[in-house]
Amino acid sequence: MTLRFLRAVVTGLLLAACVVVAASPANAAPPRVMALGDSITGSPGCWRALLAKHLQDTGHSVDFVGSLPAPGCGFTYDGDNEGHGGILATTIVRDNRLPGWLSSARPDVVLMHLGTNDVWNNIPANTILGAYTTMLGQMRASNPAIKLVVAQIIPMNPSNCTACAQRVADLNAAIPGWARANSTAASPITVVDQWTGFDTAADTTDGVHPNSSTGIQKIESRWYPAVVAALGSQPPAAVGLRVDGTRVVEADGTPFVMRGVNHAHVWYQSQTRAFADIKSFGANTVRVVLGSGQRWGPTPASEVTSVISLCKQNKLICVLEVHDTTGYGEQSGAATLDQAATYWISVASALKGQENYVVINLGNEPFGNNAQVSATWASATSSAISRLRGAGLQHLLMADAPMWGQDWGNIMRDGAASVLNADPQRNTVFSIHMYGVYNTADKVNAYFDAFRTAGLPLVVGEFGHDHSDGDPDEDTIMAQAQARGLGYLGWSWSGNSSDVGYLDMVTSFNPASLTPWGERFLNGANGVRQTSKEATIYGGGGPADTEAPTAPGTPSASGVTSTGLTLSWAASADNVGVTGYDVLRATGSGSFAQVGSSATTTFADSGLTPSTTYRYQVRARDAAGNVSAVSAAGTATTSAGGGTGTCKVAYSAQNWGGGSGFTANVTITNTGTSPINGWTLAFGYANGQRVTLPGWGATFAQSGADVTATNLSWNGSLAPNASTGIGFNGTYSGSNPAPSSFTLNGSTCTTG
Repeated sequence: MTLRFLRAVVTGLLLAACVVVAASPANAAPPRVMALGDSITGSPGCWRALLAKHLQDTGHSVDFVGSLPAPGCGFTYDGDNEGHGGILATTIVRDNRLPGWLSSARPDVVLMHLGTNDVWNNIPANTILGAYTTMLGQMRASNPAIKLVVAQIIPMNPSNCTACAQRVADLNAAIPGWARANSTAASPITVVDQWTGFDTAADTTDGVHPNSSTGIQKIESRWYPAVVAALGSQPPAAVGLRVDGTRVVEADGTPFVMRGVNHAHVWYQSQTRAFADIKSFGANTVRVVLGSGQRWGPTPASEVTSVISLCKQNKLICVLEVHDTTGYGEQSGAATLDQAATYWISVASALKGQENYVVINLGNEPFGNNAQVSATWASATSSAISRLRGAGLQHLLMADAPMWGQDWGNIMRDGAASVLNADPQRNTVFSIHMYGVYNTADKVNAYFDAFRTAGLPLVVGEFGHDHSDGDPDEDTIMAQAQARGLGYLGWSWSGNSSDVGYLDMVTSFNPASLTPWGERFLNGANGVRQTSKEATIYGGGGPADTEAPTAPGTPSASGVTSTGLTLSWAASADNVGVTGYDVLRATGSGSFAQVGSSATTTFADSGLTPSTTYRYQVRARDAAGNVSAVSAAGTATTSAGGGTGTCKVAYSAQNWGGGSGFTANVTITNTGTSPINGWTLAFGYANGQRVTLPGWGATFAQSGADVTATNLSWNGSLAPNASTGIGFNGTYSGSNPAPSSFTLNGSTCTTG
């Protein structure tokens, strides 16, 4: 929750194919890795020290090799290298220096960050790549199976070279193509993007060399996943609580569905009885507010240990979060996720060994509504995760959404996969906070559906029954979370300020004085007492449920119109209990795809095409995530017609991209006197234009010249005179004329 009391990389882009080799046998010599470059690599090159430690901490045995010893970086590490200060790629080739280094080092993997001094000396990019090619041939002569991990080099902006920044950009732009042309199955080349997100002002000492506060950390975080892939080995499996597909499971593999309460510990440190009181209502989780020192606290390691002890005494899983990040970019004084990561690392001694009991929530609602700042969510979150993993924290991590946790711009929804992939443990669950943005069942389900379709883990980290920005649909949030096996944590136990006091579950921390929200959340339908199961680490839960429900009955359709229908089917049976159903649809003889879900044995489908035959199947799910066989297929054909038959479409397209791309915006208006409930817009292109999926505001599809756009859950209903805007990017060749006509649900629209 954005402070209700006061509220008003590892990007490591692998750009070229990387062939993974078999892991070395336990008794084989460790892979030999040679870091090749100039002073950025060699003097002092402390990113190598961080990389060596990161690999060691995550179970990878590596022998760094080279003729140069390790310079001092504050701790002992394997630092042999070939990072020669002031050297150029072109002079390495001119003086034929590499064969001798290779002969002595005999590397299996080469990490090459090279070209900075060539750029500084105005050597053209093509000449630098020619030197790369010569060196690659020498590497393969030394070891035909050598793996080259080559960097798009960090940016540079020295005071005596104003043109260097662009020269670096030119070289980096050419490196991926060079890698693709020269990579082979036997000797692959991987490109690592060290350029994107590296700031010469913030991350270097002189516009060229990385600083020790942020620069070397960024460089190391980009190398690490590529090196792990090249080694062919994997980090140890996550311990304790962990992600398994869309689920969270315990160490023994038992699914764990969070059912718990947020508790504002950092402001009410004396209210330690709250842990037992929360447990008394059956909760299995408590999300505990801590401070990282920028706005509150810092909560010291000793106190973190005490909080964890209270959780364990009361058989609660502990989700620990720092609140100082709330609303960064909009809230004055808010901390960055990097500062939050620094805090977690500072209390690592209290966290390590508690992986079965503790989830680390990186930072509460780490960005406000500033869209430009929120756009950095993926890179900032990935970087924080990288730092925690580098510090040896193997816990399940929880990443809050930007935009006050509500992700109304779908930044987390669209970027979650990249963040999960950037976690070397792949052990991050994503947390959406559902307040006024989620005021209808359609909006709740659409967000849940997006994560399920993407196969990504999600929890509702905060929500309430009311809020100043709107009226959340708590009934749907709780029912659908239960049906889908998603965790939820309600805000909050007690102590909210008077303007949001209605979010207190109990009055003045008194468990005998439930508020209406507390009664609903703790004792109501799909609430904590009814649905929570204690973690098996505490002896709860019993044996894992592995029995799937029986197949549902064949779905039948009623209330069929030109654009919609209602399905119903006979219920499934289960040894524990069915929690929900997935609905699958096929058009004609096409393939089935999931189109929705239901907690009951009925489902309303909309946005269909008139005079079209659809087939439906249903499958059941239980709380353990077991899925039944699909039902037999039921068939329904929509009626002819097309809603009101009165519509208007305004179409505009702006060309860009040097004559090959365009952005199209379309406004659909209901010009009739009756509502349109569900719509599909259809049109055709006459000059070979292609829609670049997915677009926005609708689900787009294209077959040949014909394009369809079907409503999303939130814009399917158009009242008389109401409009909705949709759009997409596309490509064209030659001219780009607008479509000549549009139909909505089969009826021709006026244009203009």
